Amino acid sequence: MSWRQKIINSPLYDWLGKRSFSQSGEDVIAWGELNKRRGFYVDIGAYHPKQFSNTYYFYKRGWKGLVVEPNSELLRLYKEIRKKDIALGVGVGGKEIVADYFMFDDPAANTFSVEQAEKNEKEADRRMIGKKPVAILRLAKLLNDYLPDGVNIDLLSVDTEGMDEEVLSSGDWEKYRPKVVICEDLDFDWEKPMRSAVAKMMKNLDYKLVGLTPYSLVFKDEK
Repeated sequence: MSWRQKIINSPLYDWLGKRSFSQSGEDVIAWGELNKRRGFYVDIGAYHPKQFSNTYYFYKRGWKGLVVEPNSELLRLYKEIRKKDIALGVGVGGKEIVADYFMFDDPAANTFSVEQAEKNEKEADRRMIGKKPVAILRLAKLLNDYLPDGVNIDLLSVDTEGMDEEVLSSGDWEKYRPKVVICEDLDFDWEKPMRSAVAKMMKNLDYKLVGLTPYSLVFKDEK
């Protein structure tokens, strides 16, 4: 482990004046829309418990939640650093299957998407270091099986490297309606928003786009 990663994993990282832990301030945008003392989040494709995390900002303020991260090393860190969370080492997608999880030298690029894995290698010059079979659950089943009884979801974060629309489509939006949703969309065009499949789907589900960063969209439930 590098010295930089040791600092990120340590309490020192929190003391260095960090105001946002997300990649581009998504957590601060979501906090502005929610702004409640205690709440519950679901983080799909959670990656590191601190670095680029859309939910650590909330965890530090007393929230807790359900985090899903197929990378076994990062999952171990969740169980060490964020002990109040429920941490699961599965994937989320459109079908209940076992699928290959493609792993890269930069673990932020890990994905279940064959197309995204090929794009990582050919266009981003990332090196694949292996793959392993991992169980995939639909979002609706994940929440049915693991969401604590009586809990409402305040924040849903989805960052699944090319599978965000598929993950969101696998939810039961009548039964589970997070107040705020963060999801990755690298191709969103503000001038032509409905060309985004994610934005179109969320609009049809009665969610309003309230925030935009270079990496993600932030939606709020209009109901």
